Amino acid sequence: AKLVLVGEIFEGKDNSGNTVLTGEVKNVGNKRADFAKIIFTFRMNWQGETKSLTTFINGVTNTFNTGISSDNSILPHAIGNFELIIPSSFGVFIGYKYDVDWSQYDQ
Repeated sequence: AKLVLVGEIFEGKDNSGNTVLTGEVKNVGNKRADFAKIIFTFRMNWQGETKSLTTFINGVTNTFNTGISSDNSILPHAIGNFELIIPSSFGVFIGYKYDVDWSQYDQ
């Protein structure tokens, strides 16, 4: 599996004044990506202080041998979308970076 961002991450506001980040991720690999998520690291000031938030990517539901089900599996060549709501209480940030993360299971 290999997940990559498709296009840009869009930034908006909801009715409560929270910042909302949305986008799409594509699995360009040949195996399923399980428990797919994006970890955002926000730079809060010029002194280098950071805070992190994680959001899962919406995919297909898969039930593993352990009996655990997840709706965050991205099939090969499929696209999943994500939405991260950053509460207004989070504070002002001056930028962010992100890492796409997933696990890969045989079943």
